[in-house]
Amino acid sequence: MSSKVSIVHFSRTPLAGAPVRLINALRSYTAYNVHLVDLKRWGLFDHDVVHSETPDRVFELAAKADIIHLHNYLDYNSNDFYPVDFKYLYKSGKIFLRQFHTHPESVAHVMGITAEELLASSIPSIVIAQFQERYYPHARVVPNIIPQDSPPYRPLIKDLEHHVFYGPSVSIRAWEHRWNTKGMPETLALLERVSRCTNCRVKWMSGQPLADVMREKRRSHLVIDELVTGSYHMSGLEGLSLGKPVLAFLDERTQYVLREISGSDLCPFINSRIEDGFDILLYLLRHPDEMAEIGASSREWIECYWADHILVQHFVDVYEAILLNPGLIVRQESLRLHNKATRFHALILPDLVYQSRSRCQDNNGVLDDAWTYAQRLIAGGRHMANNCLPSFLRKSLKNFWVHACRLVSKSKWLP
Repeated sequence: MSSKVSIVHFSRTPLAGAPVRLINALRSYTAYNVHLVDLKRWGLFDHDVVHSETPDRVFELAAKADIIHLHNYLDYNSNDFYPVDFKYLYKSGKIFLRQFHTHPESVAHVMGITAEELLASSIPSIVIAQFQERYYPHARVVPNIIPQDSPPYRPLIKDLEHHVFYGPSVSIRAWEHRWNTKGMPETLALLERVSRCTNCRVKWMSGQPLADVMREKRRSHLVIDELVTGSYHMSGLEGLSLGKPVLAFLDERTQYVLREISGSDLCPFINSRIEDGFDILLYLLRHPDEMAEIGASSREWIECYWADHILVQHFVDVYEAILLNPGLIVRQESLRLHNKATRFHALILPDLVYQSRSRCQDNNGVLDDAWTYAQRLIAGGRHMANNCLPSFLRKSLKNFWVHACRLVSKSKWLP
């Protein structure tokens, strides 16, 4: 069946390079005729077909497709890929599938609709097996795929230049947004503290092409994914594939979904919150033999449970089912959010914990640092050593002073 099936993916944003890595896996391990159409050339990830460069070819591919696989911000009414008309193609008998990669509020905002309208869509849907799945209760859960045997994803045993690698995709503060954050300012401040104590070499990158990121990540001893929200990301999977110890905070729901999708009872990540990161990083950096052994187990886990040739079967199952009956694309029984208790543990409890952590950080962490810096500024800012401030704040001392004063003014424990 698969040799006769043509599948065309459409994506209007990069989505961390997930779509292109997915179609590469489908090409490698299935007989499907698969293409990815990106709206434009991002300059960050590989491409297959770029609509802005070859719209006529895109129109032809869509006309010949059996399945049209939409990513995130697209539905029957989308006209981003004009002259491709998704509504016309649907009415003419094309089978549509939709894959979600981000929170429904974010998707709905970009599309100019409500989250309720988004979730009520009749398009059969799937969702990635990270934090997003809990917000799309009817979507089938699928993994994000990485090509673990491609040279850039294989471990580098020697000539490692960096002790710690960190590659956040956004700069939003940890407690500013529930999910659209990687805690970049706080994590960089943490890494600066660790660096001052250990003289370790930290490499952080943001907004760079994936090839450059993978090269530097490969040359590092340890990788930090994200320590705030409760979910792992593509960056963490890349680190595991490279045979690195990877620090990431996974809440209970994320851990459960990871076990269900992978079939492994082991969590391959060093499950760490940003509040705990300092002591954990110090220990690992002072025990390089343990770091190396943990890294080897990271790679072993990927090869056993998250290899692309294994995970691609999730998508084969989806395509075969949707060709028989689109109504078969439903949430797996084991991952259903079917009662109040399950929804509490998956949705409400993690948010309550996040809110509590946020208050603790404001009262005990950020304000402590802000008041310390404010005291030094009051005592005479020109005498303050540069390394008293994290590098990301050093660039704008005036803005930091305003922020510090605002935080201190809210404190209930002013001296």
